[in-house]
Amino acid sequence: MSRPSKRGGTSPPVLSGAYLERGGNKNDIVRRLQTITETLSTDTSIEPNSPQHPSLASLASTLISPSYLHSKDKDIRLHSVLACMELFYIYAPEPPWDEEEILGIFEQMIRQLGNLAHCTADSGNFEYYFRILEQLSEVKIGVVLVDLIRTESSVKKEALEMLCELIKTILQCVSVDHPPEVVAHAEIAISACIEEFEGVIPICVLDELLVVVGAGPVVYVTNPANVKAAAACAAAKKKGKTPPFDEKTMPPSQIQQTNTSYLVAAKVVRKTEDKISSPI
Repeated sequence: MSRPSKRGGTSPPVLSGAYLERGGNKNDIVRRLQTITETLSTDTSIEPNSPQHPSLASLASTLISPSYLHSKDKDIRLHSVLACMELFYIYAPEPPWDEEEILGIFEQMIRQLGNLAHCTADSGNFEYYFRILEQLSEVKIGVVLVDLIRTESSVKKEALEMLCELIKTILQCVSVDHPPEVVAHAEIAISACIEEFEGVIPICVLDELLVVVGAGPVVYVTNPANVKAAAACAAAKKKGKTPPFDEKTMPPSQIQQTNTSYLVAAKVVRKTEDKISSPI
């Protein structure tokens, strides 16, 4: 997991579990989480285990508690994940959580990332879901799971399952309606995980790529024109009028569309060809 450069800033006294726990209602908690995330993402003076930030560890511990990372409120869960992503960066290459806690963060991270598939750049939370993918790409956070797998940790099996789910989610979350940066980050995030392995790549990891590649560069999707025409016909019939479309003039129910997931998977396969072609 790498640590890229960041912009400067100063650290306000918000980087502690106590600051977060003082939050009152949902809006106050979300605001505090946003303040924490913004501080973590812009202040280059923040270092783990330093006397300047003695409460950083308490913040890391508080974020993963049931009240935040596993809150019943979706916005609190989302912003807790975003704060955790920044802490992955700051503490790189050693996250401030134990193995079980890391898996819990990835589980919620994957759930949040999956929402990117249903968003466009104009959607309200797009920037937050995009930020998760961006961090997976730039900080290469996914390699934390690879480390758990190759070091024979007690959660090796669970980490491998989580890595497969992460790759699957990244491939599924890209859309033809997304800006090109999404595809670029998706490719880098997955490639980083593949390249981190030493020797043979687990078959289940390769399967996630090959299944998508096997689907081909084109997919069939529902034709919006057909949906609109069907609604117009239904409305006309309800009013006792002649439907504006018949069997000959009705738009096709499905149309071809570029399979963006295929484009990402194919690029990853080409980029990591030396790795994935190793004898099994």
